Amino acid sequence: MDAYEAIISKRDVRHYSDSEISDESLRRVLQAGRMAGSAKNLELNRLIVVRDQGVQDAIAEAGDFSSWIGTAQVVVGFASPAAGLRSFDIGRQAQNMMLAAHAEGIASCPVTLHHPDKAREAVGLPAEWEMPMAITLGWPVRDVPDSPLKRDRLSIDELVRHDRWS
Repeated sequence: MDAYEAIISKRDVRHYSDSEISDESLRRVLQAGRMAGSAKNLELNRLIVVRDQGVQDAIAEAGDFSSWIGTAQVVVGFASPAAGLRSFDIGRQAQNMMLAAHAEGIASCPVTLHHPDKAREAVGLPAEWEMPMAITLGWPVRDVPDSPLKRDRLSIDELVRHDRWS
């Protein structure tokens, strides 16, 4: 699978099997996150790899739409100093990791953590750190019904404007 194919075929998945992710595959996914660019090359973010069910369940309490995340084999939290929070860098790391996982056959989904105090407590972050998002990783379950939110993507002509809005 080339990079373009990986990008256009990757889908967010929220249903996972019980099969474990190998340490080697997980390391490749984490390495992809490590290689993402960083504003001013500061590399402020840290990744928290969570396999423990109790910690995953606590992280699920930190999001408004995250009750399903405890079904994943791995949850990776993105932690950053609150004073230096760079959401764009977190997004770049997450996308790299989800694409690397996809290339390995591993499904993934990003999760917004709406309640910073609950996220901080779930993983024991210091007070000056935040964990605004996580991704879930797991082997996909086959034959899952389509989401009721599934729709066709905007056409390229509808999405893109050239030079000016109109």
